Order: sequence, then structure tokens, then C-alpha cells
Amino acid sequence: MNISVLHLYKDYRKDAGFPLLLDRLGTYVHNLVAETAADMPIGEEISLVHAHSWYQDGPDALRLKHEHGIPYVLALTSADLDRLSAFSLKSKRYDVLENAEKVVFPNQHFQYALADKLSDKLADAVFSRSSVIYDGINPFWFQNLRRSKPVSLIHIRLLTALEKGGGSALEIVEKAAKLLCKQNLSVNVATFEPNALGEAERMEMYRSHDMLVQPTPVNGATTLYAEALSQGLPVLYARQGCFDGIFPDGTAGFSVAPHNAHELAEKILLISERYATVEQHIADLHPLHPFNWDEIYRQYLRVYDVRKS
Repeated sequence: MNISVLHLYKDYRKDAGFPLLLDRLGTYVHNLVAETAADMPIGEEISLVHAHSWYQDGPDALRLKHEHGIPYVLALTSADLDRLSAFSLKSKRYDVLENAEKVVFPNQHFQYALADKLSDKLADAVFSRSSVIYDGINPFWFQNLRRSKPVSLIHIRLLTALEKGGGSALEIVEKAAKLLCKQNLSVNVATFEPNALGEAERMEMYRSHDMLVQPTPVNGATTLYAEALSQGLPVLYARQGCFDGIFPDGTAGFSVAPHNAHELAEKILLISERYATVEQHIADLHPLHPFNWDEIYRQYLRVYDVRKS
């Protein structure tokens, strides 16, 4: 593939994964980066625009298509999903969606949520040219994979990620822990704020616990789950959330109904009883292809081939 791609990305300086994507694409694609349409490099022949956000970057991509005839692919983000409820059916944001050559979703849950907002005609048009590509994790995690560790079923060590200021996840996890304690099990719950810790610190948190228990998602939850899996931890994640459906239920852990402490307690107990088996399933998942930049850039190369749209 010999094309020139303009990446429209207002937040590219905040995205640690973006340079990794550009580095891997660089062998096949001439990459250019701009924050807005007004920043488009002069004198460059651009084959394709990659808008990295529907809400922030999409309107600029649509403008370039109207003014210069440059096709664009549109990546939707978790932040776009948070804004979805505010979009009316007549919102100009849907023009951005409708005119994209390809649409990339960050997870299947977003596809389902968007389908409920679109007309049948637009939904069919969008999903016929859509892909799901997950956010990648830093190579650090692949360089420090942990496949097995000593496990004691006498004492279950749970780890829960919290947003700054807390959240509802801890309350549900603590209720589940109390239910297990009534069955004469020893359960400890520890919390951490992912954004407050570096990768080495998060790695030590994962390695000193038995499960990542996240019945309600936090920002960046998909990559958080992937980090935990790289360290051999089973994960408990929200049903119909960002992680549900990536792996068969029971392989990397289990989905649970959000806010259901009884089901959460049952699944924690189930993992503890089958820990060695689940741990082997997780080891078999390495090198976690859905989150590996070496696979992600190949998926984007396929998306960039707009001749197939």
C-alpha cells in the first residue's frame, strides 16, 4: 500500500498509543498529523483522512471531503459513546457518520448502542462498512507477560480500579465480598486509580492479587482488562460492556450483570474453584492479539483500503 494518510486528531499528544500506531504504519503509509482541517499540510497529496474521534475530529474530516474531495475513515471513541445520548436524530454529527468510507468502533457495545439511535437505512449503511478495533496496550506488557503464579484458594485477593473520586464499583465489590465471607471464605478487596500509577506500579498491583473485579467500567477499561490478562489475572467485567464478547465467557473470566452483588459473588467463587484452568486459558490467549499493536496496524491497513468500500 502506497498512500498518504492525514490523521486528524486534536488529542494526539495525550494518546500514548498513537506514536506506536504511526510507527508500525510508517512502513506502508506516509503519515501526516493535524489537529484541525485548517492545519492540513500545504503541498502534500493526501489520499485519505483518518478522523480519530467522531465528535471532535469528524466534522473537520467532512469539511475536507466537501472542499477537497478527500475520503475519510472515522474512528469512534468511548468519549463519543458518552455523548451519544445528547445527539438528536437530526444532529449534523450523523452527516459525519453517513459520509465516512469506513467506520471503526472501539467495542461491540458501541455498535449496539448506536444501532438503537439510527434509522434502519442508516444503520445498515454504517454497519456494512464498519469494523471493531480495540485500543492496544503498551509493548511493556508483552515484554513482561506472566503466565502463572502461586495461588491460595484460602484467601481471595480482589483488585478493583476506581475513577478519581471513587464510584459505584467498590460498593458492589464489597457487597459481594461480604456475601462470600458469610460462606467462611477469606476475601480482601484492594483498589487503585489506574491513571495515578505508572506501568511498573500497575504491574505489581496485578501480580499481588488474584482477580481484577470490575462490575462497572471505568475510563480505559478495555486496556485495563488486557493489562491484567497479560499478568495472568482472570477478569470480571460488565455484561454488555466494552469488554464483553472479545473472548468467550469463561475463557478470560466472566461477565456479570452490573450492580448485581449476588451474581458477582457467584462468579468470584467460580473462578476461585477453577483458578488453575482459567489461568491456563489466559496463558493460551497470549500474545493477546486484539490488543497488540502489531495486529492493530494491520487491521487499519485493511480499513485504509477504501477501494473495497
